[in-house]
This record gives sequence, C-alpha cells and structure tokens, in this order.
Amino acid sequence: MPRSNFQFSVLSLQFSVLLAFSAPAFSQATFPSPTLTSISPLGGKPGATIELTLRGTDLEGPQSVLLNERAIPVKSNKPNLFSVTLPADLKPALYDCRFVGRYGVSNPRVFEVSTLDAIESTGANTKPDKALKVGLNAVIQGCFKSSSPHWFTIDLKQGQHLTATFDGRRFDTRTELLGVLSAPTGRELAHMRGGVLTFTAPADASYRLRFNELMYRAGDDYGYRITLSSSAPPAPVSAKPGAVRPIQIGQTIKDAFLPHGLTHTFDLAYKTGEKFIIEVHSHQLGHATDPNLVIESLTKDAAGKETLKPQAEVADAPAITPAPSINLLSRDPSYAYEAKADGTFRLTLSDNFNSTLPFELRILKEESKPAPLIALNAILPGAKTKGGELGSANVPRGGIAALEIIAPNRNALSEAIELKADKLPAGVTCLGGFIGKGQSLGYIAFQASADAPAGASILSGIPQSRFTSFGVADATKDNLLYRTTGAPALGVSTQPAPASVQTEKTDILEVAPDAKLEIALKVTRHADFTESLKLKALGLIDAAKAPEADIPAKAAAGKFTLDVKALKLSPGDYGFILQGPAKMKFRRGVEELNVAEADAKKAADAQTVAKKQLDTANADATPQKAELVKVATAALKTSDTTKAAADKLVKDLAAKAAAKDATFIVYSNPIRIRVKEPVKK
Repeated sequence: MPRSNFQFSVLSLQFSVLLAFSAPAFSQATFPSPTLTSISPLGGKPGATIELTLRGTDLEGPQSVLLNERAIPVKSNKPNLFSVTLPADLKPALYDCRFVGRYGVSNPRVFEVSTLDAIESTGANTKPDKALKVGLNAVIQGCFKSSSPHWFTIDLKQGQHLTATFDGRRFDTRTELLGVLSAPTGRELAHMRGGVLTFTAPADASYRLRFNELMYRAGDDYGYRITLSSSAPPAPVSAKPGAVRPIQIGQTIKDAFLPHGLTHTFDLAYKTGEKFIIEVHSHQLGHATDPNLVIESLTKDAAGKETLKPQAEVADAPAITPAPSINLLSRDPSYAYEAKADGTFRLTLSDNFNSTLPFELRILKEESKPAPLIALNAILPGAKTKGGELGSANVPRGGIAALEIIAPNRNALSEAIELKADKLPAGVTCLGGFIGKGQSLGYIAFQASADAPAGASILSGIPQSRFTSFGVADATKDNLLYRTTGAPALGVSTQPAPASVQTEKTDILEVAPDAKLEIALKVTRHADFTESLKLKALGLIDAAKAPEADIPAKAAAGKFTLDVKALKLSPGDYGFILQGPAKMKFRRGVEELNVAEADAKKAADAQTVAKKQLDTANADATPQKAELVKVATAALKTSDTTKAAADKLVKDLAAKAAAKDATFIVYSNPIRIRVKEPVKK
C-alpha cells in the first residue's frame, strides 16, 4: 500500500530515546492549543462520509481536518463528534490527521484511507454468542472500552488463507493486540504473534476470531484496525550464514536482520581517491533495533586465501551538541572513508537486539546533498517536569513562534543551512533561520499579523517532523513513544500574543572571539501585558547554561549581551533565538459568549414585544379578545422560556470565559552572529 507523505517512527525510552529535561513548550504552556489524544475510527473509504470522534483539548471553533496537506471541512453537532466527507480521489495510504480550529492546528494522529470495507465493532460483541460476522479482504475496527475481548466469526473454504494484521504503533494507539482463531468446537488453531495471525483452513467451516488487549487495558487510547487478507502467509526470512554479497558505491540494499544473531556479509570494492560514506538505517526508520557494523580490510593472496584486517567497528551516531529539546539518539552507524589506494572492505552487519526487523545499507558518494531536516516543537527552558506531552506549533496573532530544527548525521565539514519554509497560513511570514557549518541544531521562526485568520497549512522546505505519541507524567517511569511524520504543520491562533521581541538590526552581527556583543531589542506589548521578560538564547550552547536577556516590566526596549569569550565560540557563523515565558490574562470561549449575548438580547426584545402584544390583547374590546389573549399569553410564555434559557447560557458561558492567568511563550526573531578570526599579532 502506498504511504503518501506519511512516515511512521516509534522510538521507545527503554531503547534510549530520552526526553532531555522538559516537555514541548506548546503543550506545557497553559494558553490554548489544540491537542488530539485519540481519534475514532482509525480509517475510512474514499468518498465516504464518516462520523469522526476526536478526543483531546482546545477543539473549539472547528474549521477542518487536515489529512496530510488536504483540508477537509467538518460539521459538528455534538462535542468531539465531527461529520467528515472523505474526498473520492484520496489514495489508499496512511495519513496524518490534524484538527484545525480557533486556536490553530493540533498534533497529528494516524488515519488510514483504504478501499476495503470496514466492519465497525460497537463493543457489544464481548461474548462468543454476540460475535460479529466478518469476511476476507476487509477491515475490523473498534476500541476496547472494557477489558472484555471482542468476538467475530468468519466463513472459510478448505484451502483458503487468512492473514490478520495489526500494528498499534503504526496506528498511533497504545493497543498491543492478542488474537486467537478457533474451530467451531472451540479448539484454538492459530495465534497472533508480532501483530500477524496466519491460517489456512483445513475444511469448510465458520471459524471464530477473538481479540483482546494484551494487558486488558481499556479506554479511548486502545483502538484497533485489523486487516483481514486472503493472501498467503509471507515466506519466512531464510538465514544464509556465510553468504557474501557484493555491494557498490552508490548502491542501497534493503533487507531484514537475520534471526539468532546471524550476520549479513557484503564486499565493497573501491578505487584510489574515492570518497564514500557507509550508513545503516534502521533505528531512525522507526525500528527497535541496534545495528552493529564491522568493517574489515580484505586482501587475497595468489592462491585466493583471504586475510581480514580490522578497520572499524561502528557504534551509534554521535550525539547532537547543543542537544535538541528531545534527545533523539540514533543507534544507526555511519562511517566515512577516503581511499588512499585500491581495496576492498568486508562489511558484516547484525542487530544487537537479535530482531528480524528491516534495515537499509547505503553506500553514498561523498557529495553535497540536502540535509534531512526534522522539526520539533521547541521546549521552554527550566520547565519543572519529567514528563512527555503532546504538542503543536501555532502562532498567536501579532506574535512569533518557532520550530526547533535538527539535522542529523552531520560532521565538521557539513555546510551551513539557511532554513526556509513556504506554503504558509494566511497572514503569516517566515522569518527564516540558520544552522551553522558543522552544526546540527537551529530554529526557524514565523510571525503572524495582528489580524491573521485562524487556519493552518503543511509547510514546505522541512521534510519531516517528530512528535510525542502519548503524554506521560514521568518519563523516568514510563516509556516515551515518538512518531516521525512528513512536513510539519503550522497553525494560527486567534489569541493575541502578549509580546513580540525583535532585534533592531536583522543583518549578521560580527564580533571578535574575545569580545562581548550587545544586541538591542525592541519589544511590542499587548495592552494587558506589562510584566518583565526573561528570555534564554537557544541554539548556541546547552540550554541549561544559556545566557539570558532581561527586559524590565513595561519596557519597550531591552538588550542582550553575548560574552563570546566566556561561551568559547570558535570563529564562524551561528544562529540562535531568544525564548521565554510570559503570563497574561486569557478568556476562553469569548466568541461563544458574544453569540450567546446577542441571542439573549434578541430573546429580551422578543419578550418585550410579547408583553406589549398581551397588553394590547387585554385592552381589546372586540369579540376576538379571548382568542387574542390566549395567543398572546402563549407567545409570552414561549418568549419567557427562550429568554430564561438564553440568560442561563450567557451566565454559564460568562463563568467559563472568566479571565484567568495563562502562560504564553515569547520568541524573538532568529539572530545571526559571525565570530571573526582572531587578529594575528
């Protein structure tokens, strides 16, 4: 099945994907930003209208859902329930589903578009006699609302194949599924292992399928979408220990690790002067693997006898410094080489975790190529949390927001990168960003106008983004799962920013390596925000030790002093951004309150009219008086009921819209400096 723009990746804490020291700023801040915790169902057919349940927070003012870059209008008659008509031309694939509303765009959840018919499990099929009838080449989807298993029956002819597949991580759910197929007598015939159940019917019969969550957990996070295929079971991977395959510079081999620690072996011939890089990709493709690459120099004598000399045993990729907000350690090895003479390398590849998961062995020519940029939601320094939270990127009106960008697999010779993005939401300007030569971390910033409309779009120019799949209270006690998607989404929130901070000069600022640089700052404040600001410089050194800019309360200007000598910055170009918290009063649901107040005024006017009509009827002296009084009395009663309901709604919404303190994130524009070479004496 094609995968469109979708790339799925799960990195588990137990396999050394660690949260650096806090959670994504957009979700740890208390200002509203849409968050999706689960969606149901997990898929649908092109052209179908589905009732999509979205669970999360700050889902007010729905406009659309994004399936990758496609914006699909939604209708909502009940909280969290949205009617969505899937375009008929949607190609079967896994999509990133995001909510777009008043406060911007949410984090993504996985939604599958498939031409297969879907059988919806309502949860009433928790006993064998309540089993749902299903068929081959279809999909079963549902959610475990209780710890009870879900039962199904399927008719198979003798010799027919059944392959049932489900991967909870692929669908961004917590579900770990157990499945059993049994005969009509109840005898168990096949089990789901590793998300796959395969069976070939020995006779015509109506067989039973039972699925349950591994730990009998239940709730909105425990959905499933199981594909029932008539295809034959996949052939097992056949280990061929000792077999040697040739590989060439410029070639990529896609395969799977061999079981029981067995190794793949390759011979790579090269010529004098050739520059190449040997890369293994598996962990960074989303697999729980730890590839081990051994490189040996191979020579043969006249009789063909081989001699192997150790060249290198390559470990994990080097860590990024300064570290990104999420420490995305890669266990995939990479080795660069420049040949001084003709020769051959013997490459031996295995997985330290003894998995049979996929890998890609790439032999790349040493040449310039676009960096595989990955966007992260930036983190507020100093946040007192050990957790991992969902996040999304939204620019408040009149404010600046930034995405943290990492460029993995770079070295000291990697060229500088100018960060750019196109296809922006209406009313948003890209302020750019920068990653210096040999560096791997930068920030790209965006500014929204004071009247920018609510909306969102998928950015171009940044190919990937990474998100936390599920929030956890304490990352030291629970696994953090991350997912890599396609290009990041940027939204616009209708809420005004408390402040925006910009440098007086936007060109490159030069400084000597033993000097201090003073950078003048301009501060534009919202009328309700008068507090002081403390902003940290992100992107230069470890955020915990980063210098700060202090802007006094009510000030419209400030300065940031950068001590280049103390920071030990080598000559070269650097990019960074200033970021910090700001508290401001926030009123939730003001739009609904305004509508309710307008409706209450109409109800009051209608009540006044009804009272006058009753007064007129009571004063009538004609034979129709009794009928007129009756009609006017009924109309007044209706208007009284309508006004009472309208007044109650205004009171309820006014209570919800009471001003409360909220923590916003304030960013500066990206700042560029150039540390000059020391003057020779």
